Amino acid sequence: MPDDLSAPAAGGTWHAPAGDLQLAIERPVGTMLDELGTIEVVGADAATFLHSQLTNDVLHADALRVQRNGYCTAKGRLLATVDLWRQGEAICLELPREILAPLAKRLSMFVLRAKARLVDASEQWATFAVLGPDAGAALQSAGADVPALDDTVAVGSVRLTRAPAGTRLAERYLLRGPRADVAAWQQRLGLPQVDSGGWWWSQIDAGLPTVFAATQEKFVPQIINYEVLAGVSFKKGCYPGQEVVARSQYLGKLRRRMGLGHVTGGAQAAADVFVEGAADPIGQVVLAAAAPGGGMDLLYECPQEQAAAQPLRVGHAGGALLQPRPLPYAIVDVTA
Repeated sequence: MPDDLSAPAAGGTWHAPAGDLQLAIERPVGTMLDELGTIEVVGADAATFLHSQLTNDVLHADALRVQRNGYCTAKGRLLATVDLWRQGEAICLELPREILAPLAKRLSMFVLRAKARLVDASEQWATFAVLGPDAGAALQSAGADVPALDDTVAVGSVRLTRAPAGTRLAERYLLRGPRADVAAWQQRLGLPQVDSGGWWWSQIDAGLPTVFAATQEKFVPQIINYEVLAGVSFKKGCYPGQEVVARSQYLGKLRRRMGLGHVTGGAQAAADVFVEGAADPIGQVVLAAAAPGGGMDLLYECPQEQAAAQPLRVGHAGGALLQPRPLPYAIVDVTA
């Protein structure tokens, strides 16, 4: 497990320069998220098809709001976490580019007779993040209406979403739209540009997971709190893995959960988490990113009782000490 914070980032592990991170917690900054891509699903049956494949209710997805979704294997393990929105007659799916092509190929195998077609539209779409204190004021000064938390408004041809607040960074926004129009907003805002690792650190700080190649098929949705984050509907019909996801929800207490933590050394996505001195791992790192002030912040999953009661180490039983920190949201039973 590398401790070199200057090493290039792999998907799910991010190393923004310390100066960029410090700037983001002091003032508004921007970053283009080129590591994300977009699939457009077009055709008369696009919504019906995706409703049968994803964890959320696509049929009743709002015309403007961006909706979280998961795509699971038959065993209920997440192959992807996806942000979904309607775009005219099409439905757009945003996810990491590194898993986009194989995911689109897999989804296409299940289209069968449905009138739906998947198109890689990553070169036509772009996502620009604005984060930091007074980020909303910067957007307003540039002529944008600022949405409420976890909501979306239209600013011309671009969708502006206010992302959930983190423990250290309350203001976080995403501008999604045609690439030229998003670039025009980037220029209009005129903000200092930082490494995109700053955005991914803020996602960790907000307790929001993303599945990258390193963590595919590692987690059922509830392990990474995805149902608490409105990424799972328990009222819709079947989808791949639905029986496993439902059984995890209704049969007994969910023991494994995702938490927020910090290590003074290095960490990487998919690294094992150990109880100090134990031979076998009890969990895994979901996301990791260089943190303001040094070290790395991370999202990790393990049995809740062990996370609360015993010292945890990352990488091996004598690895970096994991210091748990409170999530910025409560873990609740969404089906109660």
